[in-house]
Amino acid sequence: MIREILVFLAALIVAAIIHIATIFALPYFAENDLWHKVQALGPVHEMYVLSDPQDAINLSVDLDPTFAYGLCRTNVSDAPILLKGSLPSNFWSLDYVDRNGRSQFSLTNQISGSNLNVVLATRGQQRLLAERPDMTDETAIVISAAGEKGILVVRAMVASERDRGTIASALGTLSCGPLWSEASFE
Repeated sequence: MIREILVFLAALIVAAIIHIATIFALPYFAENDLWHKVQALGPVHEMYVLSDPQDAINLSVDLDPTFAYGLCRTNVSDAPILLKGSLPSNFWSLDYVDRNGRSQFSLTNQISGSNLNVVLATRGQQRLLAERPDMTDETAIVISAAGEKGILVVRAMVASERDRGTIASALGTLSCGPLWSEASFE
């Protein structure tokens, strides 16, 4: 009788461990997350603009419809990513979100004004940038990439609906791409 109770308790403990591990693993295998939704918009290193409030809500319920959004899916495995441009909005913010949807870095126009000049790089690439100051200008804000893949999310506040088109156009002109190519080092 005691043996059967011990076997039952052992099976119960193993089942509990498997259950908990499954719950913690689900977010890593989910395909209905922001990364996969942005991936469906198109290729990496392109700025995708969401100016229609309904498009923002359809992409994620976490996106506030009073903002226009610029989304750039990034991959820093070959080179750092440069996000550069100017935004006419009274308030904008930049958020770097890793592949798993965790916010890794935030920046607002309170720090850099209307100009956006950010380099997303791995630690190794940051060391290379320190050795080659000609690759970026001194106003660039260098942020560390948590992994090879992530999303740069630029939110620009739309104070008046008549400004939405202007802000969306400015978001569309932001450049988001590799800082260098293999030819840069030849």
